[in-house]
Amino acid sequence: ARIIAMFQPHGFTPLRLMGEEILESFKTYFTKDDILIMPEVYYAGGTVNRSVTAKDIIEKAKAMNINAHWFEKRDEIIPFILEEAKSGDKVMIMGARDDTLSDFAQEIVDRL
Repeated sequence: ARIIAMFQPHGFTPLRLMGEEILESFKTYFTKDDILIMPEVYYAGGTVNRSVTAKDIIEKAKAMNINAHWFEKRDEIIPFILEEAKSGDKVMIMGARDDTLSDFAQEIVDRL
């Protein structure tokens, strides 16, 4: 069974500081059939360095031969998952600080 993982970065600074390590983890543990999905960074406000974005990280992931997809808006992800998911696939929704992630995950379950 494949893994379809949606990882929503929870800040520009953590992504800038740990983006390479995050990708190494996906590279190590994903198979070629698994899918990484990333919306743009969850922004909680404040002054922040936006020199590294989720789109940048996804481009690096693709260069590492990870089956990776970036979406500017999170609501664009649900149709993609509904199209991609097959019986037996495992869909994971990951992120932090965003209280709406559980609602997002429930919407996917309800529509699958």
